Amino acid sequence: MLIHTRSVARKVFDIWRSPGRFTKNPDIVVAPTGRYLLIYSDVDAHWSLKNQILTLLASDDGGATWYKHREIDQADLSAGDERLVTPRLSLLADGRLVVIVDHDDDEHFHEDQEPGNWLYWSHDGGDTWSEAQRDNGIGGFEPDRVMDLPDGTLGVTSHLMRGGSQEFAQVLWTSEDRGRTWTERSTIAHDGYHRFCEGALVLIDAGRRLACVMRENHSGGIPSFVAFSNDSGHNWSEPKMLPFALHRPYAKQLTDGRVMVTGRNVNGGLGTYAWAGDLEAEAGRYAIGGPRRKYAAELKDGALVIHNRPEHECRYTLLPPESSFSAVDFEAALRVEASAGHAAVAFMSISRLGQLLRIAPDHIAISRGRHEARHPVDMTAFHRVGLHHRRGWLQVKLDGETVLSRCVFREERPANDFHGGDPARRSQFGQFGDSGRSYWRAVSYRLGNPELNNFAWRWGASSGEYPDQYQRERMIQIHANHPAQKPWPDHGYSSWIQREDGGVYLVDYSNLGDVADTAHLIGVNIEAEDIA
Repeated sequence: MLIHTRSVARKVFDIWRSPGRFTKNPDIVVAPTGRYLLIYSDVDAHWSLKNQILTLLASDDGGATWYKHREIDQADLSAGDERLVTPRLSLLADGRLVVIVDHDDDEHFHEDQEPGNWLYWSHDGGDTWSEAQRDNGIGGFEPDRVMDLPDGTLGVTSHLMRGGSQEFAQVLWTSEDRGRTWTERSTIAHDGYHRFCEGALVLIDAGRRLACVMRENHSGGIPSFVAFSNDSGHNWSEPKMLPFALHRPYAKQLTDGRVMVTGRNVNGGLGTYAWAGDLEAEAGRYAIGGPRRKYAAELKDGALVIHNRPEHECRYTLLPPESSFSAVDFEAALRVEASAGHAAVAFMSISRLGQLLRIAPDHIAISRGRHEARHPVDMTAFHRVGLHHRRGWLQVKLDGETVLSRCVFREERPANDFHGGDPARRSQFGQFGDSGRSYWRAVSYRLGNPELNNFAWRWGASSGEYPDQYQRERMIQIHANHPAQKPWPDHGYSSWIQREDGGVYLVDYSNLGDVADTAHLIGVNIEAEDIA
């Protein structure tokens, strides 16, 4: 069975290779002449250690073929230059083109450090470019596109660390003099807990209002967030969760009024994905993450049946607790079968507590480090198994009776885990090992958090839906990248334009099939019916 039910991967094609190089973070616009222009950073590796070339490509045939149009700037680390990282390209209402690019994050992440976002301007459609405008006042890192705001000013958002919380804030910078000088207008999102970053500004309601879709960099089951502004970014609503988790989200409004967001999926199948819908209607909705790679599962006879196979991984990811001080109730009604031996077949885990419950045909077991506590039980018959945590006391319950317990210390385990490789670093349930089967009738999960909102989720196979039904129906895989790609699957800083026929032309980078420390640019022709 595939990771999901919606895909446009068959429409992916290569658009640019720079031999021996890593083609990083493309961004695309359409000039008034109809020419496609694409900016990217041509580097020696994903995290460049030698040199970078800020490269502008052009296409005069609607993205079918590309050629190098200009080299806008270069950086040589051996000569003392700062590293160029992620460029963004904008076409402004007055006809000017502007590129913004950030520099080495270690030097410009903190609010007390000097700004490191440089601007380059073109007045002739990209043929000639200004020298770098360095002292502009735009702080932070990973800036989004420069854009015209509803009040006539220019705006751009970036993230930086606030010294008081030592956590990220997403910040809006604006210019009232056509981009010559910039000041901080507002903080879009910052609560000292969530790691808001890589925000994407999008105009909604016929360009009268703003939304900002943000990456949350703890990942590990924490989704993307969105905030809204009715006054050109002076004030923002409280950030709310979205039903997807995309890194480096790229967001724009489609002609039918929906917003489409693309980015690297970190709470489900690997690859670059798209979501399209009403941001305000979906704000505050959480959808659990599905399997990250191929899997075998089916709804049959009132249960979700997971078939364990080599190189398969059927695991479902839930929102992590706020901390080790959170109360947790995690229960499942299930049974398991093993094809051979008595090895664990299924599991349940709670991130931040670092707790992993393994479920085998003849026992359940919980371990910390080298020590295991085991309780014998015939799990080939259905039982209700639960993990319950209060005030540092973890109880493992079997059909409502505590059979195992232990203390949980306040030093939480980190929840950062982009791709779900370590089950103890995510709140998950599902496949453990590569043989046997598990039968899940129902799962429930409740969090009582000290500061953040409480959370509750419940699923039953009798509903006829998979646990990740929302993602199966609403998330579209643009292109995949195998988990075994070396040194790791790398992709997801995408950009796109909508064509007159309603279709979308998307660009991204990918290292699929490339040797280590190289990547290439891809294009994808997404038809209107693909995102209907």
